[in-house]
Amino acid sequence: MDLTALILVAITLVAIVTAVVEVLKRTFNIPTRYLPIVSIAVGILIAVIMWPLSEYELYYMLVVGLIAGLAASGTFDALKAIGKKGEA
Repeated sequence: MDLTALILVAITLVAIVTAVVEVLKRTFNIPTRYLPIVSIAVGILIAVIMWPLSEYELYYMLVVGLIAGLAASGTFDALKAIGKKGEA
């Protein structure tokens, strides 16, 4: 097992998860405090959907989805903080 490949898959999923969460946020008007949970759930869901296309076991893909969801929520928070700094 190559952890580098799993991390690369997680990094790729971060962009997808961020985009899907942004669409969900605008479509369903989700409060900001629930976005990390939504991000983790979307990350895991997308990883499970991609699992048949990968060569890894399901539990590896679940962890990749979790990592992608956490990274996407962190990316969202970081971009939000940068945006607030620019407004001040």
